[in-house]
Amino acid sequence: MLFMAKYVFKCSDIGMNCGFEASAKSIDELMPKIVEHAKTAHNITEINEDLKNKVTSAIKKKMF
Repeated sequence: MLFMAKYVFKCSDIGMNCGFEASAKSIDELMPKIVEHAKTAHNITEINEDLKNKVTSAIKKKMF
């Protein structure tokens, strides 16, 4: 049986009062979704190193 990983990010995991949740098969696939959400929902146009580290550490890997 082959298990697949799924990567999940929730805005609430970094302290945002937001119900956004995104998932993807890889972190590389997930990051553009997070960046786009940050721009459209939170008006964050630049992801600095500190925010990037916060987001990256909040990404959870789930097996299914």
